[in-house]
Amino acid sequence: MRSRVIVTLVSVLMVAASHAGDFADMVQVQDLREEARLAKANDLVLLLEFSSEYCAYCRKLENLFLLPMQRNADYGSKILIRSVSLDEFETLVDFSGRSISTKEFAARYEVSLTPTLIFLNADGVELSDKLVGIWSEDYYGGFIDDRIDEAREKLQHVALAKFSN
Repeated sequence: MRSRVIVTLVSVLMVAASHAGDFADMVQVQDLREEARLAKANDLVLLLEFSSEYCAYCRKLENLFLLPMQRNADYGSKILIRSVSLDEFETLVDFSGRSISTKEFAARYEVSLTPTLIFLNADGVELSDKLVGIWSEDYYGGFIDDRIDEAREKLQHVALAKFSN
């Protein structure tokens, strides 16, 4: 009996180890100027998730939607997903190069609850309505996709307007 338990545990550990590369953390924003350059160079919408370490709904949003989207090449050609931590003493470099607290940055976009998703262009302009909270797992992916489509359409419209001038 004991050897069967050991074999089972070893098997579970081997399977877990083989899938360890499948799991990733959200990429935290350090410098929005760098993220903006990357988004602009690849014509991507910058999707920012505002989260907190102790927010169970943030983990749910990440595990059910954001991390799978991050691994999906179809989304990789549309959006750049980053996370902004609203925990104490967190800072980032904003679009203008100024170091500020993440809470001050969140206030600029009227974000006060976690999780919140915002959809920006490379200049930090909101392109579609933000999503606050996660209330319906069944439809939430569709809500995210709708916001991404709206944001991409606005990005393309601006690009066409620049090209035609």
